[in-house]
Amino acid sequence: MTQPRLRLLTTPSHIENHTPLYVDVDSARLWNLVEDDAVHLILRKPALLELARRCDPLLMDYCENLLCSDEYEKWLLGVDLLVVIGTPDAVDRLILVYAQSLNDERKYVLSMVAKILTAEHVKPFSIMVRDVAIPGELDVTGWTRTAISTLKDACRRFGIETYGDGERNVSRDATESLEIRNPDEISPMSDS
Repeated sequence: MTQPRLRLLTTPSHIENHTPLYVDVDSARLWNLVEDDAVHLILRKPALLELARRCDPLLMDYCENLLCSDEYEKWLLGVDLLVVIGTPDAVDRLILVYAQSLNDERKYVLSMVAKILTAEHVKPFSIMVRDVAIPGELDVTGWTRTAISTLKDACRRFGIETYGDGERNVSRDATESLEIRNPDEISPMSDS
């Protein structure tokens, strides 16, 4: 009998090599823009991202307001900003958001935490990752090595074999040809 398997996939990253929009603007001016409700959220987002890159201490409270909003776009932005902040407090808050979320939101938060996971938060992440440690395929693009290792450990505990290291980019043609074949017939050195 064949052991259940989880295939870890990655997609090519789109690294942006441009200077952020508000890098030379002082924080007070950025906050003026952010707090102007007459400006649409889409136009405030670059200023918020710059404040997050700077780890502005007031931004955690602002993220809290976004996460409590009934508007899904604001909730998503709150999660994204916490990821950019990336501090241990921000990761703690993301773990709490995961615990309070429903299925689709949980998957999104899990993938965001996986992109900034460090050893400090492996224990709660090992609980979170149980939801995706199932046979099939999982996109682990952008995940840290710690997150991928934690996923692999969870899969091992559940008797699920992982393949694909999640660190190589596989072209779409190669992916399609691999899906057609029986995974047991694929050797690690095979180029077909």
